[in-house]
Amino acid sequence: MMKIYKILLFTGIISAMISCDYVEPYPIQDQSDEDLWSHANYGEGLLTRAYTGLNSNMEIYMDTYTDNAVPATPGQNAIALGNWTVENNTIGNWTANYINIKYINIFLEHAEDLIYSVSDPVQNDIENSQRIGEAYFLRAWYHAELLKQYAGEVDGQVTGIPIITTSLEEEETLDLPRNTYEEVVAQITKDCDSAIARLPLMYNNGSETFSGLANRGRGSGLGAMALKARVYLNAASPAYGPSTSDLWLRAANAAVEAIDASGGLTDLSPFGNFNDADNFENIWIQPTYINNDLENTYYPPSLYGDGNINPSQNLVDAFPAADGYPIEDSDLYAEDAPYENRDPRFERFIFYNGDDYNGNIIETFVGGQDAPGGLNQQGTRTGYYMKKQLSMNVRLTPGDATTDEKFKVYLSRTELYLNFAEAANEALGPDDASLGYSAAQVMEIIRRRAGIDSDAEVEGFQDEYLTQQSMAGTDAFRDFIHNERRIELSFEGFRFWDTRRWNDELDHTIEGVRITPAGDGEYSYIYIDVEQHQYQEYMRYVPLPFEQVLIMDNLSQNDGWN
Repeated sequence: MMKIYKILLFTGIISAMISCDYVEPYPIQDQSDEDLWSHANYGEGLLTRAYTGLNSNMEIYMDTYTDNAVPATPGQNAIALGNWTVENNTIGNWTANYINIKYINIFLEHAEDLIYSVSDPVQNDIENSQRIGEAYFLRAWYHAELLKQYAGEVDGQVTGIPIITTSLEEEETLDLPRNTYEEVVAQITKDCDSAIARLPLMYNNGSETFSGLANRGRGSGLGAMALKARVYLNAASPAYGPSTSDLWLRAANAAVEAIDASGGLTDLSPFGNFNDADNFENIWIQPTYINNDLENTYYPPSLYGDGNINPSQNLVDAFPAADGYPIEDSDLYAEDAPYENRDPRFERFIFYNGDDYNGNIIETFVGGQDAPGGLNQQGTRTGYYMKKQLSMNVRLTPGDATTDEKFKVYLSRTELYLNFAEAANEALGPDDASLGYSAAQVMEIIRRRAGIDSDAEVEGFQDEYLTQQSMAGTDAFRDFIHNERRIELSFEGFRFWDTRRWNDELDHTIEGVRITPAGDGEYSYIYIDVEQHQYQEYMRYVPLPFEQVLIMDNLSQNDGWN
């Protein structure tokens, strides 16, 4: 019986109001559909299930499928090594995403009748409308994830995924046809607009109800705007159709709408410690939790971690020098001291040889404690470890380990700025500010937060390289934006999908560095090939054949509700 009570929580007070014969929840088998949907707890459970499906750290590991990183253990990135097959797909979530859509659709079919507050009709209406808005937002999110994972060109036509907006009866679970890419985009944006109309812009104590940090994990109006901008950006990309100026302009306008709604084009906060839930530049985040799992997984061995991701030399070389110029074009860069005078993001995102982290010096040189054969037999394959996403407040010292607040970021102001810059550059060029600001102006904010300054002796922010690239035109500025996006969004799951939507080269030689002590604190650096990434060509297209969609209207106690 306790298993059943977990399915439907119904307080004794409300039960007594409905029937004096019951002071405990009705057994679920004794309740009619009308009883079940006469109060909000049941519906809350449906939304909770849909929210639960969001939480994953897979995005960090996906950089090992790209030229950004390799796993510490060779072969674990099978997709990148050319072993991505129909039967072996580690990135798709077809079934899970459609199951979450099922729960949302069932909720929406009953949501108008749910009762949240008997004593306060106004509060009831506010709560009811907001929960419906969250459901529309989540349905848009899951359709967008499926579109990202499974859309592509087949026989000359860009196909999408089946749009599911009702809870299908069992006899309806047939092979449903795919909608076109643009039809799915239209449905996602329709749901986003429905969410925007019902949800508070942000949970920053300014909404009528459910304000404050306790609700940061809920869908918001600004989140729906940012999602729409992301979906439009993807739709304008060359992998999914003609990539016209009109499509890019549509994406830029959606990003402008979100930026303006959030307070306009403003400077970005310093990177901090990747754990500030009060920072509303993180537009939509996972509810916060406390642990040190990420540090256990990704810290170098000298910090008592497993060091499971090794950034590539390819990514390290993408970080400019401190003056903002690529390292091959900067007078500040020295081959015999490659980690000095670099873009400050390099030190913030990457563990490197000689890095001082809370008083611990990282040693990836041959014979060092973080090199192969050191404290860990595997060590780093590239000479580097991932630092981004990790907390400097966490120690893993045996007997003195600490934890910290954590959360996953789903939508951020940084991504929104980059989405606008890319779309605006393609539609209007680098310096056209007819939408309120230009792609170049937005990229100035990205680079200013990074700490880049081409002339520190001149007061104010100087970025000569950005200016040169914007003056060179759309093509040059496209390359500039793509590189900045690679850096800013590294280890957040974007590189894989960006490579795909841009139709970029799929085969890469992943490089690392072998560092050998040369005496007197000096080192020699030999750059080595670590592995070959050899994606199959169908990575550009739908990676799996169509699967049967099973979206049944079935909410028995055995349907995962225990």
